[in-house]
Amino acid sequence: MKMTASRFFVFGICLVLAGTMGAQNNGPSAQGDFTFASGGLGWAIQYDARIQNKGTTNGTINLVGSLEVADQDVDGEGNAGSAGVVQVTLKVNVDCLRIAGKRAAIGGVVAESSDPAYIGRRGLLVVEDNGEGSKTQAPDRFTWGLYGNSGIEWIATDGELEVDTGAGLTWFATDAERTDDIGRPSHSSNEITCETFSIGAYGDNDLQDIPHGGGNVQVKP
Repeated sequence: MKMTASRFFVFGICLVLAGTMGAQNNGPSAQGDFTFASGGLGWAIQYDARIQNKGTTNGTINLVGSLEVADQDVDGEGNAGSAGVVQVTLKVNVDCLRIAGKRAAIGGVVAESSDPAYIGRRGLLVVEDNGEGSKTQAPDRFTWGLYGNSGIEWIATDGELEVDTGAGLTWFATDAERTDDIGRPSHSSNEITCETFSIGAYGDNDLQDIPHGGGNVQVKP
């Protein structure tokens, strides 16, 4: 995929990659930085995530890129604004990291953005580390997505009961004949996390190649 980038975008990459990745050497981790193109427009990702000794996960994912904006009548006066390309920055505070072999899923919440509409959304980055140097048999690969909050914010109750405790009860449904059945919760979450999708289920068409020289991906179980 051919990538085009303006000097403004290159300056944005420098800002994102200026921070050091001085993570400690304890615990599973995933670090890297690379550039890619989406719709002919350039993007840069820098990420650093780690599971600490106490089991907590922290880190950040930083993105800088360009989006094409369509004509919009922002004032409601019947006059559409001019279309064009705008730069967008995103900072995701990482709260989950899952590693399976050479792949890692890194997720969190958008805490800062040049566009307030993205703040509060869930971000999920999946990377595949295929080694270092030009002699590797396959390039590093990745996929990235932003997801809204689709959680249920209402509770069903019996209108004829003054206090309906049944609507607030939770339980796990399990197969009594299988000791390995971890069960299914009655109130499952729709939040997108590192556990939502199977890392191994991503196929060749689901992951985008990072061209040689386009950056580096590291996954450390």
